Formats: sequence, structure tokens, C-alpha cells
Amino acid sequence: MADLRYLENVIPADMCSRSEFRAQYDKLEATLRAVGQTDALESSTSISVNRPGNGREPEIEQILQRVIVRAKGMVSEEMLIRHQREIPVDEIPDYAVTHLLAELGEQEIRGLAR
Repeated sequence: MADLRYLENVIPADMCSRSEFRAQYDKLEATLRAVGQTDALESSTSISVNRPGNGREPEIEQILQRVIVRAKGMVSEEMLIRHQREIPVDEIPDYAVTHLLAELGEQEIRGLAR
């Protein structure tokens, strides 16, 4: 396991909590669902015809995971630049990227809206 004490210098202290992460995650998930519902209304066919079963659930989960992995990659890169210490992405806790979720989520949503 990597030494995560160095993360404190890369991650804003007030944005590194599990509860704050969960709140940001839930907010991003709700926004993605809203965008998906808007797309379904504007589409000539409904999501249920295009995707039987769960609708867009798996797609939304994939988008959320992609945003988290991208954020972890950014934190890992910042660690390498600032401290010359490499921390593998899979060893960075999810809540350590809370401060990036909103920004990267907005980018993802803009990409979906096109």
C-alpha cells in the first residue's frame, strides 16, 4: 500500500471526506439522470426501446466510474509532479478526488449534451 500522507498536500483538506464525496457523487448522478431523461424526451424513440431492462443505469454507472478514474489519474500525476512520488490510481481512495468531481462531471455532461 502506498503512503497516502502526501495526498494531504495535493488535496484540499476541506474537500477530503467520505460524506462530501458521497454528496458530490449523488449530485453528479442526479444530473446525469436528468440529462438522460431530457435526451429520452427529445429522442424519437424511448430509452426503454433502445435499452431493455435497466435503461441507462449501466451507462450512468460507467460514466461516473470514468470520471472518478480520470480524477484519480489527475491526483496521481499531481503527486508525481509535486513530490516525485508515484501513487497508483487504484490506491487513491475515492473520497480523495471529491474536489474534482464537480468540474470533471460538468465536462462529461457538456460532452453528452452535444
